[in-house]
Formats: sequence, C-alpha cells, structure tokens
Amino acid sequence: MLTTLLDGAGITRSSVIRVTGDGALAGLLWLRRHGYEGVGYGWSGANAPRLEPDAVLVAHTCDEITLKRLLAVGRQVRPGGVFVFQHRLESEGCALGIEWLLDQAGFITERRLNGARRALIIARRRDSAMCKAA
Repeated sequence: MLTTLLDGAGITRSSVIRVTGDGALAGLLWLRRHGYEGVGYGWSGANAPRLEPDAVLVAHTCDEITLKRLLAVGRQVRPGGVFVFQHRLESEGCALGIEWLLDQAGFITERRLNGARRALIIARRRDSAMCKAA
C-alpha cells in the first residue's frame, strides 16, 4: 500500500527521500528493501543534509506538538515535493490546527486518508512564488 501511495504522490524509486521520526530506521530499511535507492535519515539543525529531498516521510503518528517540531525537517522538501505523516484524529479542532501548521510551513494538503483513529496526510510544498503570494 505504501508503494502505491508514494507512486500516486509522484515519488519513484529514484526519488530522494528522507525518513524521520521515532520509527525512522524501520521505515528507511523497508524502503531500501523495496527498491527505493535514494533513502536516508532526515533531521534538522546546522549539520542537516543540504540536499532538498523529493519527500520527507514521518515514521510515527504525530500530535500537533510533534508535527510542529517535525516540520523543521519537512521544510527541507524541495518546492513541489511531499511531506507524508500520520496524525491522531482527536477532534475537528485538531485537524484544523494541523491544516494551519501545514499552511504556515508552506504546504497544501493534497490527500487525506482517514482511518478509525488516525489520518494519513500527503502535503505538497508550495513553490516559492506561491508561498510569497500566500
């Protein structure tokens, strides 16, 4: 299912992908085993990789506070790239807060898959011109 989801978001086996979060190692290994060659660990800070990845995948379920922290890594995505994460479905207000955080970081929700307790979000980074206009 993840490979289908990534394909639908335009992420191919040759894309540059960064995996972050508590389950990053397992996610990174899974992607490598399934033929994704440009996969690495993503982090923020002074010695973070300078290459803008095509995608950042968060390998655990986030709440608003965790998402806010992880968006520091998400912002490394190239314009047009995607930030993929799961969040807990706690309330309508929580979903609105997450949408606001994404908007402030320069992302537009492209796809939302709601489950019983969690939602999977694919957010696409706006290009620089769109960010300045917003």
